[in-house]
This record gives sequence, C-alpha cells and structure tokens, in this order.
Amino acid sequence: MCFLYCFNIIILGMYSNIISIGDHCVVPILLNELMLRKKSYPFDWTTHEEQLHNTNILYNIELIHRLDDIDQILKEYISPTITKNDRHICFPHEHGTQEEIVAKYKRRFERLKEDLTQKNIYIMLTRHYYIDSCTFETIRNTFHHDSLIVFISGTNHPYFETMPYKNVIFQHIPYDISKFYDYDYTTFRPMVKTYLADLLNQLLH
Repeated sequence: MCFLYCFNIIILGMYSNIISIGDHCVVPILLNELMLRKKSYPFDWTTHEEQLHNTNILYNIELIHRLDDIDQILKEYISPTITKNDRHICFPHEHGTQEEIVAKYKRRFERLKEDLTQKNIYIMLTRHYYIDSCTFETIRNTFHHDSLIVFISGTNHPYFETMPYKNVIFQHIPYDISKFYDYDYTTFRPMVKTYLADLLNQLLH
C-alpha cells in the first residue's frame, strides 16, 4: 500500500526540480529513462560501500546542512582516487581527471544549494536499510515545507501507517536480499520504475 499525505501538494501541481538524495544511482537512471531528469545533483551517482545494510542518505543530509562551505565539503567528499572517501561513500561512475571531477561536483553542490529554496520533489531509495522515525523527521525538516519527499524502500517502515507526515509519500517495494545484486535488475528496478512513472505522471500533470 502507498501511504499518501500530500493531497494539497498534488492539487497545487508543478514542482521546480526532482532531486535524488540517495542512496544509489537507480533514481537518476530511472529519471533518465522516464525523460524527467533535467539537472545533475551531487548524490546522483554515489552509494555507500555496504549497499544493502547501510546507506549514504544520512551523510547526504548532513552535507545539505553544511552547504555554506562547499569548498570544505569538496575536500572531504572527493577522495584522492575518486573511488571511495573516508565516510565509505563510493563513486562507481566517475571518469576523468581529479580537477574535472572536483569542478563537476562543485557545480552540482552549488546547484543543489540554489535549488533547495524552491518547491521540489526529493526522492530517496533504500534497498534494505531501515530509517527510524526520529531520523526521518530530521530528513523531512531539511527541506522547504512546500516540497515533497518520496521515500521508496525495500524494507517496510510501519510508522508511516500511523504518523500523518505532511508532504511525504512512502512506498514499500519488498527487496529479496538473498538475491542481491541480480534482484535489482530482474525485479526491484522495474517495479520502482513502474511506480515512479505512475506517481510522477500524477504529480506533474
């Protein structure tokens, strides 16, 4: 079941941007396939090295709260080899020189900082990681009150059934961790794509 707490938002119509806040590349890939990805953001192509049992979302939220010092973020975020930083964040899709990649992420963080002031759709996706209600409240309070958070997870978060979050959509799409990583391609990604296509068609038209 999809728990919707955003009827007023749906009525209002258009959003400025669709922004992935993690925890891996499926969201931007699917937005590309749906022809809905218009901009690049810093969390599009990164993931935590423990992709099933951990997440980069909490770290991403921490960075959003520190956007007043993007140069310091870049020193911490981009490791010397562009493979993994000290917070176990991996960059599996990056190519090019150190200078090119740092410049690219600087543009993405600057774009994120500018766009945070707008009414956006934020999408977060986890395979197996559970985000407790207190942590989710911190995430929710990070963004503009007119924005919408779409949270898709392979593990259920039952508190969404009883806690009336405003401007939040939670969708549980069960993930069979015993079949990781093939399950992503055979089942999980197609189900997420179908869900996002239907939802975003409803929200944006």
